[in-house]
Amino acid sequence: MVVNYMEEIVRNFVNQTLKNDPTYASICTCDQCTDDMMAKALNNIKPYYITTKKGEVYAEYSSLATQNHAEVISEVIKAIEFVSKNTNHE
Repeated sequence: MVVNYMEEIVRNFVNQTLKNDPTYASICTCDQCTDDMMAKALNNIKPYYITTKKGEVYAEYSSLATQNHAEVISEVIKAIEFVSKNTNHE
């Protein structure tokens, strides 16, 4: 199975940011909005496809994490702010 490992990285960062950052305490965190945030961020981040088990790849990816971390943070924050102002539901 082929997986874009960036999905997991972005999902974790979106969830942590929404849970821990008081700036975003009042925005909608329903599944639709969270998925929209992830999609928006992932569309602007280079994918990292893997075919092996997560545990095996994590060590390899962690060497790239520092350089990608700033990009992920930036894109996730942009996505959260965009979706919070443009929700797809009432």
